[in-house]
Amino acid sequence: MQLTEKIEQQVVSKIKDSETFKNAPTSRGLLQYLYEATKRGEHLKEAVIELEFFRNNENQEKNNPRVRVNIYNLRKKLTAYYETEGTTDSWQLKIDKGQYKVRFIKRQAPAGWMQKVTWSQMLPYVLLLVALVILVVTNIPSKTPLLWKSFLDSDKSTNLILGDHFGAMGETMTGGRGWTRDFEINSVDEFYGLLEVKPELQGVLHPANYSYTTRMAAMATQQFQQFFQANDKQFSIRFSTQTTLPEIKEGNAIYAGPIKNENQFIGFFNDANPYFNLSGKTLKLSGHPILKDSLFTFGTSLVDQEYAIVAKYPSIGNSEHFVFFSQHDIGVSATVEYFTNNDNLQKFEEKYLKGHKYFTALFKVKGQNRVDTDLKLEMVVVF
Repeated sequence: MQLTEKIEQQVVSKIKDSETFKNAPTSRGLLQYLYEATKRGEHLKEAVIELEFFRNNENQEKNNPRVRVNIYNLRKKLTAYYETEGTTDSWQLKIDKGQYKVRFIKRQAPAGWMQKVTWSQMLPYVLLLVALVILVVTNIPSKTPLLWKSFLDSDKSTNLILGDHFGAMGETMTGGRGWTRDFEINSVDEFYGLLEVKPELQGVLHPANYSYTTRMAAMATQQFQQFFQANDKQFSIRFSTQTTLPEIKEGNAIYAGPIKNENQFIGFFNDANPYFNLSGKTLKLSGHPILKDSLFTFGTSLVDQEYAIVAKYPSIGNSEHFVFFSQHDIGVSATVEYFTNNDNLQKFEEKYLKGHKYFTALFKVKGQNRVDTDLKLEMVVVF
């Protein structure tokens, strides 16, 4: 089938009307704009998109990331669309990195190799398949851990969202230029809110083009990857500063990271939790029929000892969240390792869940150099 302008528009419209894009009006509008601008042969660059699409004809600061951020989000959504709803589409729309024009690629169906292979050629493979089936049947893995069943046995997608930190670029204490961090500023909107309060910082600080994570992110990702791979399941990796609420609601979500970045999962945690509330550096337990009201403080100066929260709770649209909170690295790293170990999961389920599906657990974690850790379970509250 030859590509025509009508087919191109059909491809664009199908993507815009998909489940992946339904809660992303900016991405839908930006996709249509880039397609039409490409069709007109316009020379697309950031300044042009800022002026024509975002309708901003004022002088823009050089490091304003709005166009790059929205193009990045659009590419991620296109990838997600072709990994799910668009797997059988005949044409694929692409926006190459470093470019803003759209192009269309014909997706070829695999050749009918069965017609070219004789039975004599296939016999060794058939025998190998039989041997593999026997091996699998005789080594059936243990049942899916109850705590992870909705993640591992569900058709819903799973996103691992790592807690990263928003930052700004400006003059450093040594007089050079570099990356800086303020724990009260956790998004582009909060950054520009700061400039309204402190106009003297305009032109001095700019939103950084990148965030940062600690080694906790690498260690947690490795643990989750090994665990999910062992259960023949995949997940997507995202970062909290680059993840929107509609994206969190797309499916099941795992959050692993600090609470000091004021991530969006704190609100979900508080809404879903009948007995706990996390605010700032304080976890409050109240209203429990047996346990007395208590306060737990995070954010001490100690980096080798801290509290860690692990919770599983229901979210929007029959999805679920599994969150791992702490102030420093050791809490998240230790609890992720604990809850991706099948033996630990079985003991935890048998001792604490007893038929319940959701819980909040509080751990006290000690560690040497934020690596070698020791866990002490303070309490488990099921609901």
